[in-house]
Amino acid sequence: MELLSPEVFIPLKINTRKGRRANVLKPENDYQITPLSKLLTKASILQKRLLENPRISQKEFCELNKISPRYLRGILQFNYFSPKLKKMIMNGWMPKKFSTQQILTGKIPLLWSEQEKTFL
Repeated sequence: MELLSPEVFIPLKINTRKGRRANVLKPENDYQITPLSKLLTKASILQKRLLENPRISQKEFCELNKISPRYLRGILQFNYFSPKLKKMIMNGWMPKKFSTQQILTGKIPLLWSEQEKTFL
């Protein structure tokens, strides 16, 4: 049985344009840009920003990032996907029974074994 790390490398280049930061996804080798891979990347970035500012409230964080608290709660669920599922998403795989709406509404199982059983 192959052991997977809970981390998935997401190739990302940060450019500045007219004083503003812009996140630009740069695929490397076999990584493909799909709607799910973009959301997975965004979830990772938001989680890092949230952990960098532990004293900021959720409301202030959402105002700074121009997102709603409901969207934040939904998108952060991407960070709890099984590593196997994350890797497949970054390789361009799109599960048939899987939609971004399911994720944002919280209808994804939290256990990795259940996620893999449901979507693989």
